Amino acid sequence: MAKVALLIGVSEYEPGLTPLPAATKDVEAIQRVLENPEIGGFNDVKVLLNPQRHEMEEAIEILFDNRQKDDLVLLFFSGHGIKDESGKLYFAARNTRKTDKGVPVRATTVPANFVHEVMSNSRSKREVVILDCCFSGAFAEGMAAKDDGFVDVKNQLGGEGRAVLTSSTSTQFAFEQHGVDTSTYTSYIVEGLETGAADRDEDGWISVDELHEYAAKKVQESTPAMKPEIYPVKGGFKIKLAKAPSNDPRLTYLREVEYWVEGGNGKISVAGRTALDALQETLQLSSEDAAAIETQVLAPIENKRIKLQQYELAFRDEIRQGFPLSDRTGANLKRLQQALGLRDEDIALIEAPIIAEQPLTPPPVIVNPPPPEPGKFNYIAASIIGVIGLVIGGTVVYLLRPGSKSQPGVPPIENSCTKEEFTLGDRISLGEEILLKPDTNPDKKAGVQAFANSDCKTAIEKFDAYRKTNSTDPEALIYLNNAKARQKVDRLKIAVSVPIGTTQSVAEEILRGAAQAQDEVNNSGSPNGKLLELAIANDNNDPTDAVQIANQFVKDTKILAVVGHNASNASIPAAYVYQKNGLVMISPTSFAQNLSNTGNYIFRTVPNVSLMADSLSRYAIKTMKKNNILICVDFKAVDNQSFKEELLTKITAAGGKINTTNCDVSSSNFNPSAVISQAINSKADGLVLGLYIDQIKKGLAVAEANKGQLALFSSPTLYTIETLEVGKANINGMVLAAPWHPAAFPDNPFLKNSQKLWRGRVNWRTATAYDATKAIVAGLQQNSTREGLQQVLHSPSFSVDGATGKIQFAQSGDRINNDIFLVKVQQIPGTDKYEFVLIKP
Repeated sequence: MAKVALLIGVSEYEPGLTPLPAATKDVEAIQRVLENPEIGGFNDVKVLLNPQRHEMEEAIEILFDNRQKDDLVLLFFSGHGIKDESGKLYFAARNTRKTDKGVPVRATTVPANFVHEVMSNSRSKREVVILDCCFSGAFAEGMAAKDDGFVDVKNQLGGEGRAVLTSSTSTQFAFEQHGVDTSTYTSYIVEGLETGAADRDEDGWISVDELHEYAAKKVQESTPAMKPEIYPVKGGFKIKLAKAPSNDPRLTYLREVEYWVEGGNGKISVAGRTALDALQETLQLSSEDAAAIETQVLAPIENKRIKLQQYELAFRDEIRQGFPLSDRTGANLKRLQQALGLRDEDIALIEAPIIAEQPLTPPPVIVNPPPPEPGKFNYIAASIIGVIGLVIGGTVVYLLRPGSKSQPGVPPIENSCTKEEFTLGDRISLGEEILLKPDTNPDKKAGVQAFANSDCKTAIEKFDAYRKTNSTDPEALIYLNNAKARQKVDRLKIAVSVPIGTTQSVAEEILRGAAQAQDEVNNSGSPNGKLLELAIANDNNDPTDAVQIANQFVKDTKILAVVGHNASNASIPAAYVYQKNGLVMISPTSFAQNLSNTGNYIFRTVPNVSLMADSLSRYAIKTMKKNNILICVDFKAVDNQSFKEELLTKITAAGGKINTTNCDVSSSNFNPSAVISQAINSKADGLVLGLYIDQIKKGLAVAEANKGQLALFSSPTLYTIETLEVGKANINGMVLAAPWHPAAFPDNPFLKNSQKLWRGRVNWRTATAYDATKAIVAGLQQNSTREGLQQVLHSPSFSVDGATGKIQFAQSGDRINNDIFLVKVQQIPGTDKYEFVLIKP
């Protein structure tokens, strides 16, 4: 049995391709560990530096020729990769050049299909390919690029008994250097082999999958946007690549350091330091050796910290030039993000607190307000005869002159209610403006006008009249209860933030839950005799808007808690504002993993994504017997990045496989028909949709292109009326994971009350928003301060019955004992309509 390797590094290129100094250094480093008899033990290692195209092809052909079945053959390449407009892959040689239109001349490159053919003709059944390169897109001038950002390595290089490891399968991020020597990916490949740390099961051997696991973890600690992948086929997974030292005190100490660093969020705790000091003494390691090992383990984490710091400095510099940021500045910052290899969620956590420090954009000034209705008190008119209007930080505050009780000619209003500061035109309302624009009529307009004028008696009459013909409008019910609360000076105030401007139907679903809880509380069990007042905000699911709204909420000291936000793209940045300023936030719909442990003021009533991915994966594989699953997600949404990452783990754990066809619905060149065709050609039998709420139509386009060929599954996002009305037969049979379904809680009072209140069905968002509001109210009954509320919610003794069962929170802010329900889209017999039906266990 022979162990042979060919190591190719291309650092020098013709003009048009960027030089890569690290590439030849990568080869030297890999050569060192493979030739070491105590590590790789390879019999023959050939090195090829800066070769011409024909030299590369000849060397690759020789490598795989005349091999025996048990021979271990390794091909390593560090340099530029290229992907053409049809998705085919190429490797750049020293003489690779570009045409006048900037497209590489194919005759000067080594095609991946050539490499694949050579490997397939070899008798060896133990082949390993390691690619440390980024596949840049190459398109002719004027040609529409069909690049989806993904490189299909498995289908172009995979094969029986073969494992392909890649530093990245994306065309979006540049080749990154690791210091002045090796590249990031190769440096951790070498580190895992040289130290033995990649031997995860400690059996004395480093298999291909163990090496990938080690390197991928280190790379993502350092450069999160880089996602190393492994593509093993029929035995390739467990190819034993190198030996690992046994009874090595340095390796023992390294593993202990990794344990304490992983448990301490990138730092060594006091307990960890004590344990390490004791182990160092036991192993008789010098302080220099121990320090070197700790530095090695902490290096990728420190590298990421420096990148985050570099982005923060750049962002602060740009924001000093002007805020909001211009489109040009935004594009520059996005380019910097990609150069640093940072994800969108990393950037959101940096930008959120900085945006929160910026002064709020003042509301538009009303130059010529409409005349007041006859007999109505109007504050703008009153300003002429004695009311002073002050604009403070974007808030219009109306103050009576000292000593004045009422103005001559302006009779006092009977049944008037308390007036406080109103902020006009800023997307926040207590009842003084209509945010749900399509839902209105003269009664609602009159109610809003009366509320703004502190005429709560008229406001209540008008909102009541409006609701008799428009019962599904949650905004009107909230304003009605706010007017009633205003008549009682002593009241409690909370807020809810929803995406009215981008997805009004979802905003209404969430508002119905908050409105129903407010209505029940104010009509039966108000906390300590105080009625509940609810401010509504429209954050458009936009991180910047969400942070600005959060900033306003924390400055209003009367607001004791917030229900929101909807998408994780908005929730996570806003959460840092609430945490910093000590205001409870309970999200009813954000399921990204990143929200957990954001801080002790942050909670949620929806299950986190891990539970949903697990339930859906097990059903797809164990019950429906689907074992090759295509995942279609919106990579720009934090929720769905988390969802895909969890699916990758859960599907594999359940015994299934992930189809390698790339499906990013956020891509500007997304082609659902092409995606489905490619997936079916690669044996896919199931399709999971994980979508951002604003991308539902693109998801339904995938379902339409699918035409029932692949079994359909989805995250809770598609649990909407829009899905049923637009998807129809294309989604018939689709299975979704959800935190609530009416049939799962037939005896819960929430269901009966909601049907009476809204005269129609509600969905899971209404239920989880109701639970978030109920939890806040129950907490305020015990302590009506911001700090006291979060302490109550974290208490092990706290619980309240909600629409989705008993509500209790873990220290992470997640719900304890969440249930996940699977529902199926099913046609209503005798109609052309569809509904979500509970799948019984």
